Amino acid sequence: MRNSYVSREAKTGRVLFIRLQPGTDLLTGILEACADNSIRYAVVSTVIGSLTRARFVYAVPDKEGKLGIRYSQPVEVEGPLEFIGGQGVIGISDREEAMIHFHGVVSNKDMKVYAGHFVEGGNPVLATIEAVIQELDNIRLVRSYDEETGFPLFKPY
Repeated sequence: MRNSYVSREAKTGRVLFIRLQPGTDLLTGILEACADNSIRYAVVSTVIGSLTRARFVYAVPDKEGKLGIRYSQPVEVEGPLEFIGGQGVIGISDREEAMIHFHGVVSNKDMKVYAGHFVEGGNPVLATIEAVIQELDNIRLVRSYDEETGFPLFKPY
């Protein structure tokens, strides 16, 4: 019988507070701040602020998917949007490229709420994004295709 989880203990490193400037893409900005501070593996624990637009995907039924689901086509919601909260994991791809897996929640002027897996390149900051990034030491987080699920997933090493 296989284990019900995969884990590896890590040590907490530095804590980085960032403020993303207006017009900066949410995910690109987080990755840039990590690169500039030599942070390769981390968790994004707190994100609040506002966006001009949000771009994300979410799970939809798919009979051909290994788990019976797939990601939707990217959805774009025009703002102004309140970024209520988000969190994510930062690591590398199996080609050693920086990657972020990030989920967030936004609301529009009518207080309609949207949530999902945010996609890089479509989430410009409106007034500010404030985020806390917690570095992880003594661990490697590598995102690669997972045969069982059919999705790219982070695996700890």
